[in-house]
Amino acid sequence: MNNPPGKETPAGRRATLKDVAKETGYHITTVSLALRGHASIPAATRQLIETAAKRMGYQRNAVFQALSRFRQQGRVRAPSPRIAYLENYGAGSGIARSAHLQEMLDGARKQAELLGYQLDVLAVGEDDLDARGVTQYLRANNITGVVIGSFQPGFANVALNWDEYAVAKIHSRHTEPNVTVVANDHIREVRLAFSRLATLGYKRIGIAIGRADEDACGHRHTVGYLMELASLPAERHVPPLLFPYNYGGAVLGGMISRWVRRHKVDVVLCNWLTIKQIIEKEGGLRVPEDVACACLCICGPTPTALAGIRPRLDLVGERVVSIVVSQLKSGQLGLPEYASSVYVQSIWQEGPSAPART
Repeated sequence: MNNPPGKETPAGRRATLKDVAKETGYHITTVSLALRGHASIPAATRQLIETAAKRMGYQRNAVFQALSRFRQQGRVRAPSPRIAYLENYGAGSGIARSAHLQEMLDGARKQAELLGYQLDVLAVGEDDLDARGVTQYLRANNITGVVIGSFQPGFANVALNWDEYAVAKIHSRHTEPNVTVVANDHIREVRLAFSRLATLGYKRIGIAIGRADEDACGHRHTVGYLMELASLPAERHVPPLLFPYNYGGAVLGGMISRWVRRHKVDVVLCNWLTIKQIIEKEGGLRVPEDVACACLCICGPTPTALAGIRPRLDLVGERVVSIVVSQLKSGQLGLPEYASSVYVQSIWQEGPSAPART
């Protein structure tokens, strides 16, 4: 049964296709087809939906209109539609983008170009754009598609009127909004690494993870680790080592060294690409003679000496853009009623930092 007419959207918020669907009682696909005058929708239904949309002030999305012209005319005469890719790692203060963030961005750029979009990278932070600045940029450039590109805990967040945007995010489980998350599968990665190291002969496998990284992924590293420990006798359990926020170098090296010696760890699992250097240069231990190590996030072309997990972070970037584009095509702006998670699986890489034990 259709809803009674007369409802309006909250003041100051632009009506969305989802609002019109809720108002009229029709499925969002039916509403989308009706507002495009599709012949499959009865005339009376089209009229009802068009009347409700006009009363509510609904306007068709400019991105969708550009895509429609492409389908109808075989080319897009207007400039390419754009998607915003938000980052908060501190670009304005001179921090360099890390290898794993770069791989995600590269994948997102590639997919955006393939789908006919321009990807605008916006830095959020104290030395960059605040929420007002981001909103002004998006409105000035008619951007309604947003990717939250793996926000880093401890850095700035951004609060927008999410009802105006199609949005999905990479990792970033510690921050709003509650939307579709695309990520590598941290639980599976830890369990895969644990299994491979056990096969190589390691008995006391320990995990060392930054608290910030755990917050960003929803503590999925330690979840996978504890699942593996559950199948082992208590005497082989090694408590996880969680790095404090904003620590590095010698402090972490000392923490790892003391933890390794106290718990007789024979191999360290860590998602930091610099784990081997931290253990050797800052912790004073030899790899793999004193303790072996494996990285849970091997990125870029250089770390061939590391054993561990090589995630396809470029595919993570590709998938998140595809999701936002799909939302834009169907006019699905705003937060989903039921948010979901999409995981991209990774592979194990053998390396001399964790050789087979004899």
